[in-house]
Amino acid sequence: MNTQHYQLRLEGLDEAKGQIKAYDLHKVLGALLRTAERCTRLLATGEGSVQGTRPAWLEASIDFTITGMKKGSTILDIDAPLLLVTAHDQFAQSEFWRESPEAGDTALDLAALAIEEAKSDGDTSDRFDSSVLEAVLEFKKAVRSARVRYEFKSTSNARGTFQLSESSFERIAERKRQLPEPKAFIVSGNLDEIKHSAGRFRLFLLNGQKLLGRVHPEFLDGESLRHLWGKAVTVEGMVHFKANGQARLIDARKLSLKADGDEIFEALPMVSNPHAQSDLFPDTALASKLNDPMILWGAWPGDEPLEELMAQLS
Repeated sequence: MNTQHYQLRLEGLDEAKGQIKAYDLHKVLGALLRTAERCTRLLATGEGSVQGTRPAWLEASIDFTITGMKKGSTILDIDAPLLLVTAHDQFAQSEFWRESPEAGDTALDLAALAIEEAKSDGDTSDRFDSSVLEAVLEFKKAVRSARVRYEFKSTSNARGTFQLSESSFERIAERKRQLPEPKAFIVSGNLDEIKHSAGRFRLFLLNGQKLLGRVHPEFLDGESLRHLWGKAVTVEGMVHFKANGQARLIDARKLSLKADGDEIFEALPMVSNPHAQSDLFPDTALASKLNDPMILWGAWPGDEPLEELMAQLS
């Protein structure tokens, strides 16, 4: 069996049981598709939302089928393909990810798990970012009834289940507001290639820590990494964070071989106070000496050596 089976129940609609306005149905399915797409992309690549053409593996992963509509409120029957079939290569390097998909998972399972984790009090999840939460909040305005409630569950052996109501949307909106904004950082570590993901890499830092990275297309291209694979490098870019302030992804503007003095950048970036957003470097003692954390920003597109940039901090 290459699919899993689910039901999405909508309660509190203005229409009779088993009915829904066509435009509302279109928006509900759009919210479900975008949530599943962004959750799957996030877990596979480190980014929930990316502009441009959707890759074939992701297109296949969210190729859901509506197999029926029933009464009992309004119930949609949905079939979804297994990620093991549609995105095997993208999740093959599972040792990197904290939470790998299970053999029977689909993109809808990833969406359900992300929604439930976003509603919880935990703040270490790899399953959601701001773009995922934005997609989940689309359910709130998908139908005209203010009383709508969603209940999603598997009717096969999948593990995806979620519930959404007005209180859920309030919690998720608050969680979205609390997510740390991306920040400028410099990080040093050993560069490792991620197969099947052009322009993506891992940085191995001190104490076995890892940081996912991608080449920012406006400043670099994937080929620029080729001569640096397996070497100690220093990366300048924008770091994206989890809810707890731990680094999740660095959007690289500049990569160079590690130089003397770069040891200061070997720690995993953190936002100690996600609401303050004031640290540029992991070493807070050094950060407190900076008058303007963004003084390095304008240097990224240029060729200034790191020694010159560091001199600005003294």
